[in-house]
Amino acid sequence: MTQSSNPVISYYAERQVSPQWRGTLAAMAAELFENVGVEPARGFLRQTGLRLAEGSPLAATETLESFQTAANQALAAMDWGLVSLSDAGDAVVIRHEAGPWRIAEDAAGAWPAAFAALLEGLYTGWLRAQGAGESLAARIDLSASDEAVVLRFAQAA
Repeated sequence: MTQSSNPVISYYAERQVSPQWRGTLAAMAAELFENVGVEPARGFLRQTGLRLAEGSPLAATETLESFQTAANQALAAMDWGLVSLSDAGDAVVIRHEAGPWRIAEDAAGAWPAAFAALLEGLYTGWLRAQGAGESLAARIDLSASDEAVVLRFAQAA
């Protein structure tokens, strides 16, 4: 997730996080990753995302399209961007855009990594609540995009 080449998109992406929280989120994420370690920190953040999913459950849905609509309504209420989903056969591909992960105070990228881990938990929780098995989980696909968080919901490794 790098800065967009489109200056208008970059401007709005930077405005997504309230100024009073930018430095705090960047510092908290950096400290968490440095003091706890990358994988334990990601696990903690995934669990936090699962808790967020429990606290903002989606209505029951029957299709990927209706799940996408319900998820976008919940994301809009949190001002967390928007999502599109697609069936890749062996996984559901989750493309989350316009989320609050770009903050200039976080040059090292700890906050974007932390937000991606939160999304892993959030989508895992929401999809499991729709009936997906406990062995399935959302995990980031780092090679998929520079401008969006792309996750694959599939058999957990």
